[in-house]
Amino acid sequence: MNRISRRLTFQFVAQLVLFILVMALGALILIVYIGLQTEKHAAQNPEGLPGLGAFRSSFIVKGGHPVVDAGWASSLPERGGWLQIVNPEGRVLASSAAPADVPGQYAPGELFAYWKKKLPFPYALTVNRVEKDSTTYVVVYGAKRKADEALQQVLPAFDGRALSPAGEQALRQQHASLHIYDADGRLLHTFGEEQAVRPEATLGDMLGSASAAGKTEAEEAVHFNPATRQTWIVRTSDGIAAEAGEGIEQSISNAFLAYFIGLAAFILLLSYVYGVRFGRPFRAMLEFIEQLASGNYAPPRMGKGKSRGSGNRLRKPKGTFRLFREVNESLEGLRLELARSEQLRNRLEQTREEWITGVSHDLKTPLSSISGYAHVLESAPYSWSGEELQTIGRTLREKSDFMSELIEDLSLTYRLKNNALPLDRKPSDVNEVVRRAVVAFMNDPQAASYAITFSPSDSPVTYPIDRKWFTRIVDNMISNAIKHNPAQTAIDIAVKAEPDQGFTVTIRDNGAGMDPKTLDRLFDRYYRGTNTEETTSGSGLGMTIAKQLTLAHGGEIAVRSEPGEGTEIVLRFGGK
Repeated sequence: MNRISRRLTFQFVAQLVLFILVMALGALILIVYIGLQTEKHAAQNPEGLPGLGAFRSSFIVKGGHPVVDAGWASSLPERGGWLQIVNPEGRVLASSAAPADVPGQYAPGELFAYWKKKLPFPYALTVNRVEKDSTTYVVVYGAKRKADEALQQVLPAFDGRALSPAGEQALRQQHASLHIYDADGRLLHTFGEEQAVRPEATLGDMLGSASAAGKTEAEEAVHFNPATRQTWIVRTSDGIAAEAGEGIEQSISNAFLAYFIGLAAFILLLSYVYGVRFGRPFRAMLEFIEQLASGNYAPPRMGKGKSRGSGNRLRKPKGTFRLFREVNESLEGLRLELARSEQLRNRLEQTREEWITGVSHDLKTPLSSISGYAHVLESAPYSWSGEELQTIGRTLREKSDFMSELIEDLSLTYRLKNNALPLDRKPSDVNEVVRRAVVAFMNDPQAASYAITFSPSDSPVTYPIDRKWFTRIVDNMISNAIKHNPAQTAIDIAVKAEPDQGFTVTIRDNGAGMDPKTLDRLFDRYYRGTNTEETTSGSGLGMTIAKQLTLAHGGEIAVRSEPGEGTEIVLRFGGK
């Protein structure tokens, strides 16, 4: 799961870096766009940006002489302005749209006095120093004071109550407004374009308004009539500059709006991609778990009816499924294990039903004999001889012993399964224990037709065993070899000491052998084999009990068998 954590961390960090990079790229594009719009506005409106950058672009130097830029020269008449390029000594080197009343030579301090309004001058000046080709130039931009010009035009156009059409036209041309206040500062009349007006005029308002006008493109002119004690205030706004300023502000606002809309769209897209990338694997895993919970252990379906794999294995995960491949592999392992358990359960259920049927039949046969003899002894008026009574008693005992063995085997296998069988293990001579078990079969008349041999170990073998239950292991192995092989089959039991201080007990026969199905289910509970020629009497638990007892003694079992070639079972105990 640590690998999943690392992969998820990498994915989230990568997505975060991508988000930051997109934000940075968008911000860079926004800054470049604003810069281009500002530069474009400066080129189109040189008067609107009276800074050093605008003045540097107002002229070029050719052959050591300044020449006014063509863009500036074409825009000056439209703006009602003019431009001069002056050297530090005050001589005008180049000009454009300069009126006749503008000096062509300035005495030291004269231009400064005009600029700072120390001397009367009919134009508003903007002055800046520019360095080009190691030479100092002074750029002078001048324009009529529109507020004063508009005031001079509207003074004779007011008759005391209304403004003449000529006066209103003058206000419109200058983008100006006129406000007339009485001696107490109350507003009497308003004309022109400005809608937001002050209802009263005070000295503080006038000072504040003049200061604000000096920081903007607007101008303000104030006239006081001593005869009527009325105050006239004309305020202009540079319509073209204001319109251009509104244009660039609108462009910048649109750029910011587009940036944030694009950023929001990217966040939504990234969220959707995240939902798809991480939602699909989680949804598939949840559907897979629900499928397993419903008892369906087939490979899960993906897409248009196609499974994620073929056969018993899933295909290699792709895309985001690779992020959770360990989880998918665990779920696939769980699916296979559940499917295998289901198969085993079904097989065990079928085998148990077959076993119950067989054991029921096996119990019914001796019960029939016992019941028959009981009825005869109870009802028949017959004087039995001693030999007949002995035969009946022997039959009743054998049938009872057979039934008892069936019940004991069933009880024993459940005790072994639950580790409830105590073993009294003591160091014993394994050769002797196995030899006695083999001799018992050699002396059994039922095994007389089988060639049973015993090969002890060359060296003594001592091992802690429970003699009773260890003998049961050997008995079950030999009994199984006799039961499932025809007469004349050679059965050899051998004990061999191993170099690792352990030993093996090998039961080998040259009988019928087992097919793969029987070999695979040899130690399953209730399984009784598939050989139809053999008797089916018995509990079907003999080999299961033998295996459980072997494991309880710390041993293990290996089986090798081929049909027609016999069977070899090796019990290995001890060792390292």
